[in-house]
Amino acid sequence: MKNPFLSLKYSNFRIYWIGMNLSLIGSWMQSIALPWLVLSITADAFKLSLVAAAQFVPTLLFTPFSGVLLDKFDRKKILLFAQIGMALVASIFAVMSFCEIYSFKKILSLAFASGIFTSLDAPTRQSIIKDLLDEPQSLPNAIALNSMSFNVARIVGPALAGVVMALWGVGFCFLFNALSFTGIIVSLFFIKISSPGSGTASRAGALSSLRAGVSYIAHKRVLSELMLTVLVIATLVPNYNVTISALAKLSLGADERSFGYLMSALGGGAFCGALFIAIFGKLGPRKIWLCALTMGLSLALVGAVSSFLWAGACLALTGFLFVATSSSINST
Repeated sequence: MKNPFLSLKYSNFRIYWIGMNLSLIGSWMQSIALPWLVLSITADAFKLSLVAAAQFVPTLLFTPFSGVLLDKFDRKKILLFAQIGMALVASIFAVMSFCEIYSFKKILSLAFASGIFTSLDAPTRQSIIKDLLDEPQSLPNAIALNSMSFNVARIVGPALAGVVMALWGVGFCFLFNALSFTGIIVSLFFIKISSPGSGTASRAGALSSLRAGVSYIAHKRVLSELMLTVLVIATLVPNYNVTISALAKLSLGADERSFGYLMSALGGGAFCGALFIAIFGKLGPRKIWLCALTMGLSLALVGAVSSFLWAGACLALTGFLFVATSSSINST
């Protein structure tokens, strides 16, 4: 049995990991507050889906070029820029909520801005991990530990957000998120990156580098199969903010706390999945496919059940399988 905290012996990774944890809790609080705010002022699941789309369209447009960007520029500076940008967006959301000057168009615009910063943040966070480790063989453990932290926040953040929204309103969730970025911003000034960016992308050109990456994946059967799996899962599964908030408010008639508990159930399963991978190691290609198929079935059951408890149980299973699958793919 492996030590699930092996990667924390490296000081760079440990400093980064500690700073990231507070930020993740705040981000999950906002991920609960935003859809609930949209449903509260519109009572329209379609408009909620538009907000979700506004958040993810920048990721769809810019992520294919993220590898080129990360090769050319200092990853730590990119990550710092993204954190400051997301903190600014959260601050504006907080001010809008406290002053009650929000509108659907303003929310849509801020969601799109948040998506732009997230499209920089997510790939940079993933790629920077290997540069914080002294031994490459520790990468699978570091990825799993990172995922485990993410999913601890996925438990704590939604549960805390549900209580905060019920007691003080959504504005305080946005405020806490804005303040939570302080942890990771400060930590970035204390870590050293072993490969900050070679600048090779500028010589090769962005499009040619992108073509080279696609060609490499196409000629590697395992990678191409895994990329197809990622495409299917990313398209159909992680729309939690739309589906679960609409299910809780419009179908189950749940309040803010109950919505938070449903998302915490999802996070609890995800945490167990991350812990499983950290201890037992990544899954093979066949098991990844099996987990992906089972994940689809469990998510379909969430929409079919009418019981709050059964919905929570299905979400917990979905979270476990999603993280077990994604962590295995990331470390392949």
